[in-house]
Amino acid sequence: MKLAVLSADTDSLGLVRWAVEYGGHQLVVAYESHVFAAELLQLAPAVRLNNNWEELFLESVADAVIIGLGHGGRDVALQASMDPAEHRADQLRKLTQAAVPMLVVCPACEAIVGFEIEMIRRDTKGVIVPHIPGEWRAAFGELQDLVSWRENSPLGTIEQIVFQREQKDRSREAVLKQLARDITLLRRLIGTIQTVTASGPPAAIGRDPLGPKIKELPSLSNLNVSFTGEGGLTARWSIVPTAGEKQARLSVIGERGNAVLEMPNEAQWSLTVNAETETGEPRQERHEAEVLFWQLKHAAAGEVPDEDAWLAVCRDQEAAEAIDRSLARGRTIELFNESHSEEQSFKGVMAMGGCLLLLAALLIVFLVVLVESLQLPIRSLLIWRLWPVYLLVPIVVFLLLQFLQLAVKREQ
Repeated sequence: MKLAVLSADTDSLGLVRWAVEYGGHQLVVAYESHVFAAELLQLAPAVRLNNNWEELFLESVADAVIIGLGHGGRDVALQASMDPAEHRADQLRKLTQAAVPMLVVCPACEAIVGFEIEMIRRDTKGVIVPHIPGEWRAAFGELQDLVSWRENSPLGTIEQIVFQREQKDRSREAVLKQLARDITLLRRLIGTIQTVTASGPPAAIGRDPLGPKIKELPSLSNLNVSFTGEGGLTARWSIVPTAGEKQARLSVIGERGNAVLEMPNEAQWSLTVNAETETGEPRQERHEAEVLFWQLKHAAAGEVPDEDAWLAVCRDQEAAEAIDRSLARGRTIELFNESHSEEQSFKGVMAMGGCLLLLAALLIVFLVVLVESLQLPIRSLLIWRLWPVYLLVPIVVFLLLQFLQLAVKREQ
């Protein structure tokens, strides 16, 4: 398989390394990846380096593209006086419209952009395989099995799930990026996130949570969040400072015991159950990249292992973005996880348009009553006598627009 990489970063570089050295794939071109140019040239001396990523629309360029979170794309966007987030969103939209198979390091974009891309993907039958580091680790898979067994688990009925993240960089951007990834892991344990309750820096005394929005977003360096999943389980996530390497600890507490998953950033993960049985990752474990490229290959062939994988990580990103709302309002935020489709969007636009039309009609009627009751001179003008037409035409046009969906309806 011929591969391209866009905005290479550490995670995407690891995928490229496995693909070239062990997967039998070929890296042919790298876009907006000048930061990792030396590493890419070492892996594939014949790789082309440029910023013209739109040539990916040509099927002859590459069979699939790996999209990272590198700063190369940000630098290119700033040089072109573009917002980096909009630049990335534009890339994802256009590549999805062109049905280019993608392996995307997440979180790749805002949730609302992700839902839009999901609608495009369904129409174009595109392939998007999301990558969350650690999602396919064997030790995490064992912990997931323990939780899924519920009362039949050695832990008994699960009562608490606690995720503690240790991280040097606790800036807003770094915390939200890591939180979105950790939510994906928690979602695999407790189900799709239903509610989010966040606590952080104390709010100003006497501040009205329903008052004007604060101009400066709060710090997230001591963030604590509680999540409720559709499976009825809850989980707590917190971030703390560390003097060493980034790592995390995921604890699952049941009525008969507990399990602790140690998650160092640069080492093997290990699972300890009931403080007696320690299960390390087996040496023959499949590399995460192997799992992802297997999914990419089968998805490109029409055998989609998980049709809703991209939608799921978009909902995880939505849960992460609900943090600021919860902090600002000081309460729990409920996520409805509604389905996003062109039909639903059309209905929403029509409903909003209908409300605006009704308001306009009421305003016209009010003006007519006012003019006629006061016997104003404007009554004698021809343009005024046609007021019923002004009232009727917009309503007729709106009703005709309801049939627009039938005119552009696609085959299912």
